[in-house]
Amino acid sequence: MYSPSTGQNLTAEQARELDDTFLASDPFQYFRSRIASLLAWRENAPVEESPLPEGQPGSIRAEFNHYLQRPATDGPFKDLDVHAQVAADALAVRHHAAEAVVRLACAVLAPSPSADAPCLWSEIATGPTQIQGAIDRLNKASQAPDASERMLRVLVEPANLAAARSNPDIVDACNVLIEWLGYAIRLLTPADIDLQAGHNKVKHGLAVRARSDLRITFLTTGPTAEDTIPVSALTGPGALDIFDQPVVELLARGPKAQGHRQGLEVTQLRLKPSALLADAYMLAMAHGTMFRVAAVQHFADRDDLRDHHVAPAAPGYPVGGPKPEHIDAKSPLGLRFAITLPPGGGPAKRETGIGFRDYFQTLHIDYEGHRTIRATDD
Repeated sequence: MYSPSTGQNLTAEQARELDDTFLASDPFQYFRSRIASLLAWRENAPVEESPLPEGQPGSIRAEFNHYLQRPATDGPFKDLDVHAQVAADALAVRHHAAEAVVRLACAVLAPSPSADAPCLWSEIATGPTQIQGAIDRLNKASQAPDASERMLRVLVEPANLAAARSNPDIVDACNVLIEWLGYAIRLLTPADIDLQAGHNKVKHGLAVRARSDLRITFLTTGPTAEDTIPVSALTGPGALDIFDQPVVELLARGPKAQGHRQGLEVTQLRLKPSALLADAYMLAMAHGTMFRVAAVQHFADRDDLRDHHVAPAAPGYPVGGPKPEHIDAKSPLGLRFAITLPPGGGPAKRETGIGFRDYFQTLHIDYEGHRTIRATDD
């Protein structure tokens, strides 16, 4: 039960009641469980001839099958389909965690001016509609003279602040979490390989194709006159794997370039589920740490709390890492293909090419000279 409305703005009592509910949750365990479910499904999905055994009476799967009047998801599944689905869902989990940590950081570091009594739940729920608004506010807050101290205060509980300042392990761990917040901002910002657009196309209507049957390798060894190439050339020092993992293909209009709208692009995103889920875990840890500190502050020195009004357990501090640079950082992000010219005319400003975390390499492809090559034994 919540206090009834007395006006257009939250009262102090309402704000406290709302945050009592919100801050007693455990978002880190939500993300941790979600990540574990994808790992377990990838390893244990029934991809052989036999489906899953019949669900126990009263189990969620038995009830599900009862509603549908058939064992609709007992399998077996094609391994390619499971691999592609897990990869696409891993991308979604990572972006969910990235947006969660950015919006929470915005709420605690750059709250909006409001006539309401301070309420973290309300601040997040009514914050900027577009994620870029939250990023802009965070970037502005990072320029403040006391930005480092404020960041430490949202990552370390008040009772531990004095000791943390002289503890190199805690300082190191906080710097790791700050790097993950910066990485989250990068993931949510339009770029040469637009990961944010990819996530949106997955989320809004599944306007993508997830696949695990595509492999692309760049070779420095050319084919023979008979249109053959030795198998060893595909794995040798002159070979660079672009897609050795599942891929999500999406069609979207490119973001503006030099102030002008761009045409349609096809982007192929390389998705390595283990790396995506490791990223998601660290983003969730950064979010969980900030959430825990906010909850401890909210519940401190209260004598009116119910048994379930407690702060979630601390995720722990990642001393030494991993940092974003430690997780699959050198691999290609994907390929981008310019499909149509800009609607306003003129050449495309976003050309076909391959993107990495730190740079984009334009590719000039000889479409007219394409050939079908057969791999042969050495």
